Amino acid sequence: MPCLLIDALDAPRGWDRATVVHARSPEIFEALGLEGRLLAQGVRTRAARFQSDGEVLGELNFGASGSRYGFDIGLSEEVTESVLTDFLESEGGTVTRLTRLIGLVRGDDAATATLERDGERREVVVPWVVGCDGVRSAVREAAGIEFPGAETKAKWAVFDATIEGWQNEYDVVFPHLDVPPVILSPLPGRRWRVYLRPTSDTSDLVAEAGEVIRRYQPGVAFAEIENPTRFQCHSRVAARYRSGRLLLAGDADHACTPEEGHGMNTGLQDAFNLGWKLALVYRGTAGVGLLDTYEAERRPVAERVVSSGAAVEIAQAMTDAVERAERDADIRRTYADPDLAHHEAAAAAEIDRSYPRSRAVAGDDGSEVGPGRLLPDTGNVEPVDGDPRPLHELTHRRGHTLIVLRGPQAETGRVGKLVTELEGLSGAVVDAVFGFCTRPGGPPVGRIDESVAAQLGVVGVTVLGVRPDRYIGVRDDSGDPGAVRAYLDALVS
Repeated sequence: MPCLLIDALDAPRGWDRATVVHARSPEIFEALGLEGRLLAQGVRTRAARFQSDGEVLGELNFGASGSRYGFDIGLSEEVTESVLTDFLESEGGTVTRLTRLIGLVRGDDAATATLERDGERREVVVPWVVGCDGVRSAVREAAGIEFPGAETKAKWAVFDATIEGWQNEYDVVFPHLDVPPVILSPLPGRRWRVYLRPTSDTSDLVAEAGEVIRRYQPGVAFAEIENPTRFQCHSRVAARYRSGRLLLAGDADHACTPEEGHGMNTGLQDAFNLGWKLALVYRGTAGVGLLDTYEAERRPVAERVVSSGAAVEIAQAMTDAVERAERDADIRRTYADPDLAHHEAAAAAEIDRSYPRSRAVAGDDGSEVGPGRLLPDTGNVEPVDGDPRPLHELTHRRGHTLIVLRGPQAETGRVGKLVTELEGLSGAVVDAVFGFCTRPGGPPVGRIDESVAAQLGVVGVTVLGVRPDRYIGVRDDSGDPGAVRAYLDALVS
């Protein structure tokens, strides 16, 4: 869909303080064909090693998340922005810079925006406005949407540097839970983004951070220091994500501590969730009620992220010796337990977000691969036309994808017939229908290994309706195309 994208800045930021790209974000980039650029420019960060009072408490292995991206990517936010901007331009879009939103009037069927550029004003009438304009969002203010929450009690600070005399790895995040707390996050070129909670508004940031680091590696020193900055954080979630024709995304609807690195990544997922829904509504394929599922799905995620970040802020800022000892013992227990460590890694990767009660999902929920959950990474399948590839790759650059799977106990020939029936009813929402069998027989369909069928919980015939964001919209194990029809009808009504 066409869009007018405005930015008050005259050029992209030359530096921005967000760093970590969690595993779910390159999955989104992959769906757009952009993951290669992200991987080429960033540092593959394999773990976070938690330390306190001169000791290692435990290590979170990002590979334990279950994502095919078993690592975070260390990359400054302005580089991530440039990847997206280049993609926008390759699709025929552009960023209209030096342009501010100074007025917004909502109507029943459109919104009128007043824009200012070089002292001149003009009005544009558009069907939808999406405010991605940060914690001081003009769109949110015009919509009259409250932004409850609070500023964090203490300010943060950040700077980039190399570390002379460094003897540890360059692909690990190092949270030092000392007083003051210091986090080292890898950047390309063996540089670090150093986050800390300074002890005062006038303290020497480099000296304070250096004193903490030398408790673990005596003799090291920060060098080639750039962009020392203090900043205030917020813990807030917008009361609503939509008011009529106005919608919010990213930092406009949630603000959290940088502690866990979820701010930018959560915003990317907001945009991807809203994007495919707004496109269906814009084209007239779906009714405006579909947009209500955006808030229903994404606002609980923001509440979780903000709550988790606030809890980590409190734990990190502890100064009482007894409280710190209890905190450190809890961290040791967590990362020594494989199950707990897996859950922590999945949460850090942001692949454990799910929407099982959303109106935009339906069907059989008796499997871990059920409605409202991400389609998991699988082994290769073999389409009728095409090379073997993972199942998720069939969904790239598509709308909904229907996948019919025949398990080891299913009736021969049923998959081909069901594929034909689904192709006849799928309509404008579905871009493709694929069929796969665990054993030959019947009309020509693709092949799926029994191990993949077992991973997905497929015994007989299962239909998975995969949304553009790779979440499962519908699962049906009855082989009845009517169940899929009911889901598609409800989606667009």
